[in-house]
Amino acid sequence: MILARYLAVLVLLSSCSTSGEPAESTNPNVAAKAYSHELLWDEISAIVPDLATPEDSALLAERYINDWLKEQVLLHQAEAALPESEKQFADELERYRRTLLTYAYENSFVQQRLDTTISTAELESFYAENQDIFTLKDYIVKVKFCIVDKQTTKLKKFRKLFDSALASDLVALEQFCVDNGAAYYVNVDEWMYVEELLTKFPLELYDIEGFLRHTRKAEFEKGDKIYFIKVLDVQYKDNISPLDLVKNQVRDLILNRRKKELLVKMREDLFRSAMANKNIEKLYE
Repeated sequence: MILARYLAVLVLLSSCSTSGEPAESTNPNVAAKAYSHELLWDEISAIVPDLATPEDSALLAERYINDWLKEQVLLHQAEAALPESEKQFADELERYRRTLLTYAYENSFVQQRLDTTISTAELESFYAENQDIFTLKDYIVKVKFCIVDKQTTKLKKFRKLFDSALASDLVALEQFCVDNGAAYYVNVDEWMYVEELLTKFPLELYDIEGFLRHTRKAEFEKGDKIYFIKVLDVQYKDNISPLDLVKNQVRDLILNRRKKELLVKMREDLFRSAMANKNIEKLYE
């Protein structure tokens, strides 16, 4: 299969050549040459899908070859033009290699050993001990709103359901909205940032805090719609976020702390083991 692909690509590329003469090479596996470098068909084969047609294989191969040649020309020019002082990357490359190597090992180590189970008690404890990092940057609300057509019948019943705090009436309100094709939001136990609310509901507020502290309810007409909104609870900017809003953030912070502790212990254990086995030593002591 691989040999057949090579032949198909070679034939198609050869037929597209303006010179009609194949490139000279002592190695039949060489697809292109650039100065002292060679590009092998083995490398090109790796980027061609197994199910590609001969024509698609040829196009992909030709594109890859052209890109490789252009890169080699640029590298050759850079090598020739830059002074030696600007071409010394050995130290940088070695540091980069070490960083990648240690990161890969630590990541694998953590994935195999990190305990991701977090109890409710631990969540609450971490939240209580670190509340200063959970300060609200915006107002948040628990809210319900509906947008109904002016022509909707039984608006009196709707208003009664909308004003009610009973769970059964909330279910009935949602069903009313579904039956009448009204847009609605009735997730009354979930916190929402006011900024997000204003993208969902066209409430024009010039004094957000005043509305949240004193009004909390509005009904208005706009076009052929009637808009209803009621704020059920509010937490003000610069207050501490409620736990149920930042629960995922708390969880991530706990896991990050565990990860750091795990890596510190791993490094210390490796160090002590290497010292005990005399794989490393301090020669100045």
